[in-house]
Amino acid sequence: MSGGIPAQPEPPSADEPPRAAPETRRWVPRVLTPDSVEVVDSIELADEFARARGEQHAGPADRLAAGVIVLGEGLATEDCALLAAWLRSAPADVRGPVLSAVLAADPPREVLADLAAEHAGSARMALLRREIAGIVAGGRVPESPLTPHPWGADEAEEARSLLSAAADEVAPDRVDLLLRTATRFGADLPPHRFTAERFVSWWASHPEAALDPSLWPCADELVALLRATLVARLEHSETVLAAVTEHWWPLLRHIATDPFEPLDAAVLSAAVRAKGDTRRETIDLFAERMRDPDLPDSPEAVLAALFGAASPTVDELHRLIGALPATAVTESIAQRAFAVLDKAKVTGRYLDLLRVLGHHLSSDLRELWSEDARVRSWIAAFGRDSEVGSLSGISDRVLRARLPEVVTALLAADPRAAARAIGRAGPNLQQLLLRELPAIFGDAQAEESRRDGAVALAFVLAWSDGATTEMRTSYDRELERWVRSGRRADHRRVSKLLRSSAADHAAAWHEWLQEIVRTPAEPDRGTRKWWRRRR
Repeated sequence: MSGGIPAQPEPPSADEPPRAAPETRRWVPRVLTPDSVEVVDSIELADEFARARGEQHAGPADRLAAGVIVLGEGLATEDCALLAAWLRSAPADVRGPVLSAVLAADPPREVLADLAAEHAGSARMALLRREIAGIVAGGRVPESPLTPHPWGADEAEEARSLLSAAADEVAPDRVDLLLRTATRFGADLPPHRFTAERFVSWWASHPEAALDPSLWPCADELVALLRATLVARLEHSETVLAAVTEHWWPLLRHIATDPFEPLDAAVLSAAVRAKGDTRRETIDLFAERMRDPDLPDSPEAVLAALFGAASPTVDELHRLIGALPATAVTESIAQRAFAVLDKAKVTGRYLDLLRVLGHHLSSDLRELWSEDARVRSWIAAFGRDSEVGSLSGISDRVLRARLPEVVTALLAADPRAAARAIGRAGPNLQQLLLRELPAIFGDAQAEESRRDGAVALAFVLAWSDGATTEMRTSYDRELERWVRSGRRADHRRVSKLLRSSAADHAAAWHEWLQEIVRTPAEPDRGTRKWWRRRR
């Protein structure tokens, strides 16, 4: 028996009784039976397993496996861990019977988990049965993820049957454990396969349980059933709204679509009150819906639902009301908007909202609307290269509100044309630009082309015939600061921009740069002499 006869042990001492080796204790009783031929085959098979691994003698796991395969022997529970490890490198054609023997020996859960990670099918089903039994018995189950293994059709149905039977057996508060177990094992458990209404009824009464449906295989169906349950309860108890506002709204906000439904309105109101991305996403959703002419949403109902617990901003109102056709802006919508505008600063979005509310404006607001129309017309005319006139009579708050758009249009044009337009616009715009242009070319985060345009325009304004002493002094100081802190590459880009306007601009720019290079900084001086002798 090749390799099967164990090595002779050392002779015992005179005081010590003979000890049989483990191999002897295993094989000798089996050889002394009528099935001795099969025992010999078993010994030889164990040796073959060892040699396949490059080892000289069979180990305990080899002998156990050979006994299972040849003699049909069962295993003790304590043998399971040894055989589970052996299976990792076992020949493919003998894994089946050994795995079956291990599973039949009631292995510990840790061994089952190792087997399920390596072997789909029966090992995975055995682990699922073990975990379901633990849940039914009142225990907890591990949360560690399992290696994904797709079920066969018959196995998937068996898993569903096991889970659904357990879900009907356990108390409702333990169904969550079964649903999470189903997800871990990649098993499906549709609500119609168990008494889902019993579980959801309990869930609706226990919002503090803080269950996470994203861990369930049938999350959407159960959340929809929860919503239906809460809607039905709301007909008999107003306390449901408090629970929705405090607990349920994060879970229900993605399916809250009916502003006329009190429960959905409470969910939407709570989502808007939460601020941040949740508020923005909720408002954006309904702004998009209100652009759909075929959607029967009532704008009044949408606004009431969204802002039941928090006031809207001007920008939010513009996104919502601005999506409506003019005929859909009712007096009640306008009054809601005016209540917000009364407390808001005049900005570009504020003025945009006034345009939407045009038919409902009071005399004071209509004056703002009229001034804004003049500024927008000025911007549009300048953009078409048309001659523009004065902006005198425009209030400072309207001009400040539209200043970003005015500046964008000016910087997109030829600096000389922009300077002429600014001169015609009048002192109010000129005064605002004394701060705005340096703020742009001093902003390292602004686009390079925008910074260059602001530098070129500031220089042309200071160099123009109509420049006041204040303009020259202010722009000289800010431009010198920019020159001394910048790079020559920045100066060259501005030179190129000015050359495209007129040669005299570029020449003056270079002369001015030369004077700055030749003289030290003088923080307290007045206008540089260069500006006074420029002509």
